[in-house]
Amino acid sequence: MKLFARFFLILLAFALLPVLAMGAWMFTQRQALADNARALHTRMAVLAADVAERTAEQLNRALVVVEDLDRSRGSENLESSALRKAAAADSSVALIALLDKNGQETFRVADPEYFRSEELADRSREEAVVERLRMNRLMLGSPYLANGMAMLPAAHPLVDGRTLYLAYSLRGLGRRLDKLSKAAVGRGRILFVDSAGKPVPGLGDAPPAKDWTLAGRDKEGWLDDVAGDDGPYVAAYALAPASGLRAVSLQSRREAYASSEVAAARATAFFAAICLLVAAGAYGLSVRLLQPVTALISAAERVSRNDFQRPVPALGWGELDQLGATFNAMTAKVKTFQEIQIDRIMEEKAKIDALVKNIPEAVLLCSFDGTMLYANATAARVLGVKAPDKPVKVADILKSPDLKRIVAAVQSRAKRFEGATVSLPPPEGGEPVFYAARALTVVRDRKEVGILVLLRDITVEREVERMKEEFFHAIVHDLRGPITVIDGIVHFMKRMQNLGDKEKTYVELAEQASKRLGALVTDILDIAKLESGTMTLVTTAAKTDAMLAAVRSLYSVPAEGKGIKLEAAAGPALDLACDTRLVERVLMNLVGNAMKFTPTGGAITLSATAVGGEVEFAVKDTGPGIPADKLDAVFEKFKQLDRDAAKRAGYGLGLSICRKIVELHGGRIWVESKPGDGSRFAFTIPRAQKPVPAPAA
Repeated sequence: MKLFARFFLILLAFALLPVLAMGAWMFTQRQALADNARALHTRMAVLAADVAERTAEQLNRALVVVEDLDRSRGSENLESSALRKAAAADSSVALIALLDKNGQETFRVADPEYFRSEELADRSREEAVVERLRMNRLMLGSPYLANGMAMLPAAHPLVDGRTLYLAYSLRGLGRRLDKLSKAAVGRGRILFVDSAGKPVPGLGDAPPAKDWTLAGRDKEGWLDDVAGDDGPYVAAYALAPASGLRAVSLQSRREAYASSEVAAARATAFFAAICLLVAAGAYGLSVRLLQPVTALISAAERVSRNDFQRPVPALGWGELDQLGATFNAMTAKVKTFQEIQIDRIMEEKAKIDALVKNIPEAVLLCSFDGTMLYANATAARVLGVKAPDKPVKVADILKSPDLKRIVAAVQSRAKRFEGATVSLPPPEGGEPVFYAARALTVVRDRKEVGILVLLRDITVEREVERMKEEFFHAIVHDLRGPITVIDGIVHFMKRMQNLGDKEKTYVELAEQASKRLGALVTDILDIAKLESGTMTLVTTAAKTDAMLAAVRSLYSVPAEGKGIKLEAAAGPALDLACDTRLVERVLMNLVGNAMKFTPTGGAITLSATAVGGEVEFAVKDTGPGIPADKLDAVFEKFKQLDRDAAKRAGYGLGLSICRKIVELHGGRIWVESKPGDGSRFAFTIPRAQKPVPAPAA
């Protein structure tokens, strides 16, 4: 993105921050208007529900006659007197009747304005009566119209099994509802719905649509999109628990949110105008401010090309004009300093060239496409490189396949560094010379620019190391004879009967020391055999479950003594061809190491799984774990981590032997661990063994 675009966007962003804040405020005001409409209709629904509750309370007072009926004990005169008294006491009681146990009217008092027929009715199928007979308690039915007046039916049980039936006029509720609707004039309509959501006939305003039903089923709630004949409505509803009716307050959605929509339209127009004005101002200011910056950039580009002839013109903006003059002065000093430093650079370059050409290591530099860029005198002698008259590929002058491999690995960016030991014939002929070869990337200004190859002559070092190993192994081999004699003497002394407790302790310590020394000698000789290639595999058919069971059985008693759970993970028995004795030795070494570092109450798990054409064995423990920077070192000879000295009951040869045995089978071994999270040692063995070449002596 160009500087102008960035500068313009930054100015525009800062200028629009207050505008955006104002827009957010307007949006909240719009939301507040919508919330006000919701709060108003919710309040109206609650008030209407309260009115219905008061009507239900009046109905309860009318049912006081139940006590008089229960005391009359079936006396027709007393019962008829009580019913007439109840009808006269409350003008809203439009009909009051006694029903027998089958729901048939036996006596009734009715308001002739609404119930003109004096014939006794069968009410056994009415909802309130059916539910009363089933539940044996006061039940209210769904409101219905009687000669244009909404009636609320109620059925109350009597002690003798009969039923008091009451048709309660909702005329008072309608009048109070009309007053509430007039108080909310211009705010919509108010009506009641029954438990099924259907409008109560003759009570409240008309529903918004024909065959309309309230969608909500909760005690109270808000509906933002109610379908109506003349468009969508908003609705709030609240339950009147005593009557089971829900009061609904509705209003056209367009009317409810009219003020909110107008405010939103005005705010949008104002916001758009402000944005256009701010954008125009930011554009003009960006153009004006970036003219001096563009002049400085052009001058800096000329200086980078060593063009010091054209200074920066006057910028004409106060401090920016002063900046231009300072830049011109700096350019003059850079020109002078550059002229002084060229001679110093040439002198230092000559010194570095002389140093690199005469160091004893061979130094070869090439590009990532394989073209040779530089070779010092030692590299030219070792590799037989002559001054080429055309570009030469490094692959054409490298005679060692191993050296070609490490250069190719770094060249393909697979690794930033790789090393190996290679042998090269000397130019003058004779025995091969061994070199420690390293290939690594050269980085300049955080960018990889080439590959550096270093060769260091280690022929003498290898010979000294070989002589040291031979001497050491000869000494270790000769130790077997004295150790055998010591073992025999210790064995004889243990059988002596006249030894005291102190003498027995000395003999046991001598026996333990002799066993440790013998194990060390055996490990060193095995390492020597593995490194020299004289140890051969005795390959037989084996099954993984039998190998794991054998190792677990061997260590089960020591594990139980330390309070460690040792188990072999259940899995299919896998067939493989291997030297069973050596593979079991690897497993025993790994389990023995895990036993040393797993605390009491911990667990060690052995497992074997098929991975392609190999079997992966694993030993997992719950010990302290291994730091990430020590994971590779654990497989080195005589290498032990800095842990509790009491647990280091060895000399650091076990894991080295494990690695040699696994590599002899053509597999690999590794460890996965985190401090405090235990360790998992794993190795692979090919299921079908192939001949493995012996390592170089």
